[in-house]
Amino acid sequence: MPMGDPSPEEIGHSFIDAFNRRDGDGLVELCDPAIEFYPTLLVGERRVYHGHDGLRRWVAELEETKSDHQVRVREVRVLEPLRFLVLSEVVFEGDVVTPSAMVARLAPSGGIVEARAYLSDEELLTKLGIVPPQS
Repeated sequence: MPMGDPSPEEIGHSFIDAFNRRDGDGLVELCDPAIEFYPTLLVGERRVYHGHDGLRRWVAELEETKSDHQVRVREVRVLEPLRFLVLSEVVFEGDVVTPSAMVARLAPSGGIVEARAYLSDEELLTKLGIVPPQS
């Protein structure tokens, strides 16, 4: 990424912050126009959302459900130069209900081009080969 661009850590935190605000435009600012986003099954059906319009549609669907769960970031870790992991937990009414994670890939231009969210912890994602073991 060119100097001055946000780091993967900053992008990961900003993505979760925008999600917690249900801010579709904020998510779009962080993502490449060709984004493919695979959300968890926590709310709605399992789908892939394509492009900026897809992200906005996903946020609108979340708002329709009136779900007010939030995500709390525990750690953002760079896995490869253009790939990072967000370890988090889903919080509902102040209580942690499940671990969660997101694995994202950045386009060379710096925006997220693919993101997959999981209701899982790091141990299981490592066992499944989704993330490498921490060295």
